[in-house]
Amino acid sequence: MHKTYITPKAQTHIWPASGQAAEHVLMYIARDTRGCHLDGADQLNRYPATPFCCITWMLEGEVSLLQQGETKLEQHLPQIFVAGCQSQYGVTINLGDRHSFMAVFYSDAFHTLFELDLTTLQDRFVDAREVLNPSGLALLQAVALADTHTDRRSLIESYIAHNSSFLLSSPWSRLRKMGQNLSLRLSCSLLGVGARQLQRRVRKEAGLPLLGLSRLWRAKRSHSQVLSDLALGQTPNWVEHADALGYADQSHLIRDCKEVSGRSPQQLLNDARKNESDWIYRL
Repeated sequence: MHKTYITPKAQTHIWPASGQAAEHVLMYIARDTRGCHLDGADQLNRYPATPFCCITWMLEGEVSLLQQGETKLEQHLPQIFVAGCQSQYGVTINLGDRHSFMAVFYSDAFHTLFELDLTTLQDRFVDAREVLNPSGLALLQAVALADTHTDRRSLIESYIAHNSSFLLSSPWSRLRKMGQNLSLRLSCSLLGVGARQLQRRVRKEAGLPLLGLSRLWRAKRSHSQVLSDLALGQTPNWVEHADALGYADQSHLIRDCKEVSGRSPQQLLNDARKNESDWIYRL
């Protein structure tokens, strides 16, 4: 009798943050390609530009950064790395099998929790052990040594609860929710600074210039809406979608999508349905 061997599929799991932590952490992502024998383009990971800061623990395997926007790179990434806010889309490659855990933080919460000037992290991937404060370093180690992803999420949310007094005073939660409706005057008022100081503070505490943040927050809402429509069996009507999400018109939506992902909305939708490398766009 011949044995039949079934090659497992790459596994991606996503968990929203719970309770109080949901104000500060967007989600957690686990990616596991062990035993899947991925090769060629399937070893790639394509990422959009993002207003979030992420910590990734490579529990097994290694990854290298290959591209940011149109710029080709070759940067081997550390075992535990921080990705600051990204103004450009990017591509990494798995060096063999991968098992990783990622925490995706709202950038302003990341700034407050780990006492980091986010201008130093914009468009960068850095060793987390070289930039986090002492309490952050202890968290890195605890998460790396945890037995399960449930334990990892619990450790991060306990850390946030312990530091909640620093986070509650931040005006950024309200600013995030307002998104593309932000104005210079309102932002100055909520942050308590003048127009001259605003951009410096925004970049330091939220990682990107105000207009860049607003554009990427809108792109995130656009992406979430498309996923919601698809889950209901609805094919996106890009004209209606652009109007509902606050774009000037469909051409504006297409231009923004190309800047964020390198592709038009329809190209991205088609690629995400069939390409293993676009797994993050399916989340």
